[in-house]
This record gives sequence, structure tokens and C-alpha cells, in this order.
Amino acid sequence: MNIKAIDAAIAAYRDGLDASDASRLALFRELWGAQDAIAQELGEGPAWRVPSTPSLIDALQSGATVLSVSPVRIDPALLGKAIERLVRCMDYQGALAPEASAAIAGVDWAKVVGSPVLLTAGAQPGAWLEDFQGACASLGMDEASARVATLIASLTLRPFLEKAAQRAIKAIADAGIDQRRFTACPVCGCEPAVARVAGGAATKGRPRTLWCGQCGASWEFERVRCARCGTRNQGHLHYHSIEGDDAHRIQSCDECGGYIRTVFEEDELQLAPFSFEVEDVVMARLDAIAADPSIAGGAAAGVGEE
Repeated sequence: MNIKAIDAAIAAYRDGLDASDASRLALFRELWGAQDAIAQELGEGPAWRVPSTPSLIDALQSGATVLSVSPVRIDPALLGKAIERLVRCMDYQGALAPEASAAIAGVDWAKVVGSPVLLTAGAQPGAWLEDFQGACASLGMDEASARVATLIASLTLRPFLEKAAQRAIKAIADAGIDQRRFTACPVCGCEPAVARVAGGAATKGRPRTLWCGQCGASWEFERVRCARCGTRNQGHLHYHSIEGDDAHRIQSCDECGGYIRTVFEEDELQLAPFSFEVEDVVMARLDAIAADPSIAGGAAAGVGEE
């Protein structure tokens, strides 16, 4: 996580945001700061072994992920303390509803994440988060509070995975593995949160970059392809944007009903400095378009009409 890039991106957006977006960015800046502090305290953390090239190729060809082959060892006590830290941060910022605050604040998170069912955080974070939400429900939390606690756990987990994710993506590239086929994160298996189409004279036809908000990995992906189901049927893929903002769009898919928020950085729409974290928050408003494309205020564009 690059805090300097995050701050520069926030500063570049500041004058163009409405009060709601500015407030959300301010909250997440505090959370990103807490995540970065956790990462700094972890340092290099436990030694993580990059799988050998043959093991890496075999794993990814079979549909496994890098972390499922070589998990990150996470100390439950450290993870529990880190969760408590982000809970306090959100509570201090007034981001927790009273019911959630009461349900979450007094939990011994080190004890919760140390239970046998929750020892897979460094291997299968997506499955771990599902088990975590179930553990919260077993504590008597209502569904909304359990979801909030799981979001906090997801944010907390990122600093524990990020260094391994960076090394894993480099190993994938060094092994000559084609990254463009992965619709899920090849490192941790979670769905990508944001796509980016970089600028340049020949933007059309260039691969997109997908970004995983869980481990921080990013990888190249085919431009004309659904980032959820993988279809290449161009007639079933569409872009939607809010009128007046062509830099931020949703790519939707008729086949699977999925979508991904996408940042376009063509020459005339250059967004600099850039931060995936900031774009993830700024583009949250586009989720409404996925539910009702008419909100976009114009006709949908096919992927060949960008």
C-alpha cells in the first residue's frame, strides 16, 4: 500500500468530490493509515516461500492459487490485535452504527481468529472471511453487525498478505505464465475489485489491469472479456458511465449478470496520480448503475464502441 500515492490521488480529487464522497474518502484514509501502520509493524513478517516455477505453473493451471500452495503464516494473536485496532479506528470516526459498535467493540478477536476453523486466513482468505462471518453470528451478532465485522477483518487481513502478493505476482510474470486468463486473483482467489485501462496512444486493444483489494495484487487481463465469467462475446459486454464522467465506467455482462468498475486513463482522461484504493472508493457510486443502468443518463456502449 502506497500511502503517498493515496494522499496525492485524494488531493487531486478533492475539489471535484461531493460531500458524501469526500466524507467516505476521509474515513478510508484513516483506515488506510491504520493498515499501513500494521504493515510497518509487521515488517517482513514470517518468512514466506515463493513456490518453485514448476509448482507455480502446475498450481495455476489446475485452478489453485499461489497462497493455497504456499500459505502466509499469520499469528492469530497479531491478527486479533490488528482487528481490534481497526474496530477502534472505525468507532472513533463514527462509522459504526450504535448496534454494531455495541456488538463488535467488546469481542476478544484474538480468541475468535485463533479457533481451529479460522486458521486458513493465509491460504484461502475468501473462504476464511465466510467462516469468520459465521463465527461472528455464533457469538450472537445480528446479520448487519456480522457483515461489518467481516468487512473490518477483510481490511485488517490485507497488510498480512500484501508483501507475499507482490512477490507472487512477480514470480508469475518471471515464470512466463499468461496472467490475462485469470478472472479471480491468482494469488489469493478473491474477485478483482477494480479494473484499469491505462492511457497511451494505442489504448484500444490494450489489456486491462485487474486489482484485488484483498491482497493488493494486480495483473493484466484481456480487454474484451468479462472479468467475472470470462466470456469473450463482445455483444454481451457493455460499458455504462454517469453522464459527464467517462473516466469511470462499469463493464456489465449479459451472460453472467456480473460487472466490474473500470477506470479509463486515455490521453484526454488521464488520471494522475493514480491509486487503486482511492478509485475503489470513488467508484462506489457506480454500483447503483449495475442495479439500474438507466441511472447512467445515456445509452450503454458496447466494448467495441469505447
